Amino acid sequence: MKKKYWICTTSGCKIFIHTDINNNYLSGGKNEHEHAANPELLEVHQTRQQIKRRVINELTPIGAVYDEEMSKASMSSTAIAIFPTVHEIYQGFAKTRRKAMPAPPQSCTFDIPEQYTLTIDKKRFLLFDEARVRRERLLIFSSDIQLDLLFKSSIVYMDGTYSKAPNHFFQLFTMHSVNFDIC
Repeated sequence: MKKKYWICTTSGCKIFIHTDINNNYLSGGKNEHEHAANPELLEVHQTRQQIKRRVINELTPIGAVYDEEMSKASMSSTAIAIFPTVHEIYQGFAKTRRKAMPAPPQSCTFDIPEQYTLTIDKKRFLLFDEARVRRERLLIFSSDIQLDLLFKSSIVYMDGTYSKAPNHFFQLFTMHSVNFDIC
């Protein structure tokens, strides 16, 4: 028989119960709880877990995931009040996402996973990928919307940096356009 094991999450509380997979009581939990139930913590935990699942499985920015999940969550006002802000939990979720990312390539000859060649809307993002000569590779990333903005702009800034280039790459070169007085 398969069992679920339940424990109280309050520090110092020793209460536990066992149920079957359909949540029917089997054993445990004979002692009385010495503290009040806190259903708001369960609401917070469930919402945090949903945000975590999406952060691991999607490339959507963490702030956007947080906003979407908070707007979908039907938490009590008390749970909302104790829920951490996006700034308070951002670093933890960013670390979780980094752990789920593929390891950095060990040379310039690597395959780029499809999820990194497309935008969030599943439109092309990797425009050009060419091995020019031995141990040299040129990658160009941009969305079609970004290209339209670049071509329509009368002001374009370009910058190349060597210190921020990923391992096995020589230079990171960026282009910025000014549109509506915003770069």
